[in-house]
Amino acid sequence: MTPDPPDAAVAIVDAPVRPDIKLEAPAYVFRYSSTARSETWTLWFTGGVAVLDVQPAQGAVTQYQGTATEGATVVIEVESATAKMKLDCKRTKREVEAACDPSAKPATKPKKTTVDALDCFHADFKEPMPFGPAPGIVYFADGACAGYRSVPSTP
Repeated sequence: MTPDPPDAAVAIVDAPVRPDIKLEAPAYVFRYSSTARSETWTLWFTGGVAVLDVQPAQGAVTQYQGTATEGATVVIEVESATAKMKLDCKRTKREVEAACDPSAKPATKPKKTTVDALDCFHADFKEPMPFGPAPGIVYFADGACAGYRSVPSTP
């Protein structure tokens, strides 16, 4: 017995493959470090799509996916399996201090440098989270390195 031919009215269409945004867009990184917790937030966005990875010092990465609307600011609306987040990001230049080694005793105050940044505002935080092009910007909440600093490039 010969099988019936496929219905000509039904077209087989390949679903479009969404490109890996992490390969398509530059990474913007914000690191938060305190004695109580440390996290690295990495943001990619392009073409209306956004991905945000939040990596604690210990534990699994939480990935948020969603949209990026670019205008006067960049509005990021993303969600994970358990939470939603909205960031309103302003493109700016930010002055940060050089990377810091808390065990070193510098004789002079570290140099400041100006970097491109996205100052991203979250409804739960008073201050913006400054994301810088990778390797990014770190905020040390306490200790000898307290303040906003550039993140050294790794070789």
